Amino acid sequence: MTLEDTRIAITERMRSFKGISSERIGYPNLTFNPPDTGLWCRLNIIFGKSLIAGLAEKPITRRTGTINIQCFARPNTGTKEMSILNTALLEHFEYFSVGHLEFSEGEAVHAGTSNDFDMYNVIVGFRVN
Repeated sequence: MTLEDTRIAITERMRSFKGISSERIGYPNLTFNPPDTGLWCRLNIIFGKSLIAGLAEKPITRRTGTINIQCFARPNTGTKEMSILNTALLEHFEYFSVGHLEFSEGEAVHAGTSNDFDMYNVIVGFRVN
């Protein structure tokens, strides 16, 4: 799979997620206006290091990376809905594979609070090829 094939597969997997309304998810390079109330998310695909997975006529390359799904809630709205969303996202992505793309373990991390929102990052590693 090329990097573009990988990006498309990850985006399609996110679009199939039913744990939050699709209009509450922002994608790279698309205009997105966060809602005034409730939870919302933003998908980020971060490609990482390439590894040699084997040798033949030329090296066989395996690429790695992470997806970082930033999840936002307004301050002082409680954490129950966010915990449910984070759990659902982890279950949706962890250990899923399609074609040559495989997701590995993930984590949900509280990334901070500002005057405007609380942010959690759902981070899941992947490898391709």
